[in-house]
Amino acid sequence: MKKIFILFFFLIICLPALAKVKSKDINFPGKFYTDKIKTCTSMPDISFDLNFYVTKVESLIGYDWPADWKANSNSMTVKHEKITVPIKMFLAAIHNAISKNDIESINVSKRLLVHLAKEDTLYNSISIEGLKNKPKCWVNNDPNSPCWFHQYEFARGVFSNYMIAAVWLKSELNDEEYKIVNRYIIKMYEKFLKPIEFQEEEAGIYQMANGGTSVLVYSSWINDKNLAANEINFRFKEFNKLIFKDGYINNNSFRGYRAQWYHTYGLNIALGYVYIADLWGAKIPRSLKKKLINSSKVANLAIKDWDKFRKRKFDGKKSNAISDPLNARKHTHQNAFGIDTLMEIVTGVKLENDPVYLQKRKKELKDGIDDLIGFNPNCLEK
Repeated sequence: MKKIFILFFFLIICLPALAKVKSKDINFPGKFYTDKIKTCTSMPDISFDLNFYVTKVESLIGYDWPADWKANSNSMTVKHEKITVPIKMFLAAIHNAISKNDIESINVSKRLLVHLAKEDTLYNSISIEGLKNKPKCWVNNDPNSPCWFHQYEFARGVFSNYMIAAVWLKSELNDEEYKIVNRYIIKMYEKFLKPIEFQEEEAGIYQMANGGTSVLVYSSWINDKNLAANEINFRFKEFNKLIFKDGYINNNSFRGYRAQWYHTYGLNIALGYVYIADLWGAKIPRSLKKKLINSSKVANLAIKDWDKFRKRKFDGKKSNAISDPLNARKHTHQNAFGIDTLMEIVTGVKLENDPVYLQKRKKELKDGIDDLIGFNPNCLEK
């Protein structure tokens, strides 16, 4: 009888932490991060009323990203602005057009969405299969060595944000427009995302939750709740593995003079993913929630006492650690411009004052979209 009671008690305590998300739990809100796109004071005044923004987005159509990457990027630095800035402007302009019911701008948005699809934009970028025949990043710990993965990663990331634009505009598309956009999305997904579905990572949380957020967007586009549930279950397991009990993140938190920068980069992405999963109906495992709380506290420790933050021992791979103090980034990652909002919503932890971060993020706020998570956290209803 005593054994039965102990087993019953164990099940009561542990089942919520182990419970799997099921397809019946999933409810797509319709606009990815919300059920209705509303006017947001944190969204910059980017509009297709101005030809400047139309031209900027048009510059992405058929852009030769592989040539740009080859000429300008290496393992430490990726010059991605020619593809990331236009896609962020595209999303911001669409967000503003829909929130204001600006029919003319919505029509421009649709035209651009279709044109990007017709030209198979970014499809010529290297695939996961192609990476198998290429050298790894940071060869011999050389920051100037080419990183072929970056070419793939940023093509995948921009495409993921394109899918978000498509989800936002889906109800506005006619049959022919939908057919063109859908063909492109399926083609791109097959090359850039299908091969990494449920692919385990040894270390690190990077762009779009290592592609997990991208899979969620696709599941929303094709209305596949089973895919969404499977992805969330897999990603929660991955996060639990990659985030240590004390909140440090495998790889991110140990990248030398940029450890703080990459820790908050990974934390922001994990928080963005968890917010979406929770919104869609998933229950966040207690173990993961505790790790995210601790990870947020680690972000604050790095702000308050950088040297103490760096003292944490790590025996894992450090091939991409920044060893030159001249390349240091001793601040919260500026691209995570809404990490303070996400931390408070998801973990209840308030970000400490980080003056360098607050100054540097001003530039990113002007784009309106955090393309690493696919939305602007400051537009969330708290």
